[in-house]
Amino acid sequence: MFVTSIQPFWQFDFMSEVVDALSVNPAAALIVTPFVKLFTAAANNPSPQSVVADFTEATFVGYAGKALTLPLVGPANMAPDVLGGHREVDWLAGAVVAPGESILGYYVVDDNAAPTRVYLSELFQAPIPIINPGDEISLDVIFGFGMALAVAP
Repeated sequence: MFVTSIQPFWQFDFMSEVVDALSVNPAAALIVTPFVKLFTAAANNPSPQSVVADFTEATFVGYAGKALTLPLVGPANMAPDVLGGHREVDWLAGAVVAPGESILGYYVVDDNAAPTRVYLSELFQAPIPIINPGDEISLDVIFGFGMALAVAP
């Protein structure tokens, strides 16, 4: 099943650092090899205050957090007043242990083995079942930044 980011929540502290860093660092140095993880449960709905401990990571056979290759593809106009970049990541289920798993969404973190911060997270519009070998998720992660433009009088 193919899904794409619709309205992910950026973690507040991370976005504050992005805004601060834009004046001194090249944009490419802000994020170094983020990882995308799928979750089956969340202590709270994704929000700008989400932390790693809020999410229960998927465990189906064939699953592992995926490195998000940088640089992102873009910049691209994602929607009116939204610029961003994107990258696709894919998962394919191996042998599935009944009753399988329901994937509720994804989160992007700073490290695969021992993540300490969430960059962004999002619930899917509907849970995605992983119940058969060969079930797949192809996710287009969009890093979109809304813009408010003002014209001087």
